[in-house]
Amino acid sequence: MQTHRDSDTANEFLQRLSKRADRMLAAGESEITSGKPGEEPLAVWRHGDIQVTHMPDDPDGVLRLSIGGGDDTPVKCNYLVFRGDVGKCESLLRKALAAITKYK
Repeated sequence: MQTHRDSDTANEFLQRLSKRADRMLAAGESEITSGKPGEEPLAVWRHGDIQVTHMPDDPDGVLRLSIGGGDDTPVKCNYLVFRGDVGKCESLLRKALAAITKYK
């Protein structure tokens, strides 16, 4: 017997994420990858179920990638935010994938 609807779980999940994001934004904890207030993305698109955001280059030239989401969340919220040259970010991501597979 269900004690709540799936939509209730999804709404609670989104509210939790939103509150945490608001706290991080207020504390300036998310500016390195996601951007400072008023900073505009260079491009935004969807690829399958992933929201992709290309931000302007990092002021120090550091490639930055932020990836999150998952298939086991009440709401699909898969995302990729990155800073830097697309090809260089792709190369770095491939290195990271090779490194993480060594953990298995």
